[in-house]
Amino acid sequence: MTPEEFERYVACIFESKGYKTEVTRYSGDYGVDVFAFKGKEKIAIQVKKFGNCTRKVNRNVFLKLYGSQHFFDCTKAIVATDGKVMDDAVEVAKKLGIEIFFVDTKNIEKCKPDNQSTVNDAITEDNRLYPDFSLIWDNFIRPLEGKTLFNSRGPNRILEVNNTALIRSSINDISGEINRDYFKLAYEYLTKKGSVTRDYINQQIDKGCSSIIFLVLAQLPFIEESKNPQTLKMKSEK
Repeated sequence: MTPEEFERYVACIFESKGYKTEVTRYSGDYGVDVFAFKGKEKIAIQVKKFGNCTRKVNRNVFLKLYGSQHFFDCTKAIVATDGKVMDDAVEVAKKLGIEIFFVDTKNIEKCKPDNQSTVNDAITEDNRLYPDFSLIWDNFIRPLEGKTLFNSRGPNRILEVNNTALIRSSINDISGEINRDYFKLAYEYLTKKGSVTRDYINQQIDKGCSSIIFLVLAQLPFIEESKNPQTLKMKSEK
């Protein structure tokens, strides 16, 4: 199950409880993956699929969601996950009044999202179709595992690509893990706006990983890179 499918599954769970749901499309969602509505209730839900990895939900997830809850005038905020939550994150959640909802995926086949929470596997922009990010990750980025990509700084070895992150080794043989969501943010902004600058990625992600995000996304057959400023663009139709 991809993270996007997991988001739809969480939406389905809330629909079974009588809520109407909206699964957010783009990464400009300010940390909210699903909105749930019932009467005067409006719930902001952040979804974290960490069940099959060693990563845990950290306190930054709750701090970000707390701001999003009030930005969107929500009456409640929930972090839904199939993984584990760090102890200090639990304390932050209690302090901020954010509920932690542990998702049981054992009965997933019994819950199918309806049209309110289902999104298509393509993004439409200016009458063109671009693959949903889950397809990009599986079909273009995961196959990069074991390969070496080059930029102006030298080689970048892609050591591993799993469900939640890409792990690379840079020119100094220092390995680093880049969250899947960072690639998603850049890709979905790109498909929505037609281009994305490296500066924009730097402003959105304070992890110093914009160079590898650029390098990886530039491998996609329908994306090209330009300089001054460094920009990724959708290739124009000939």
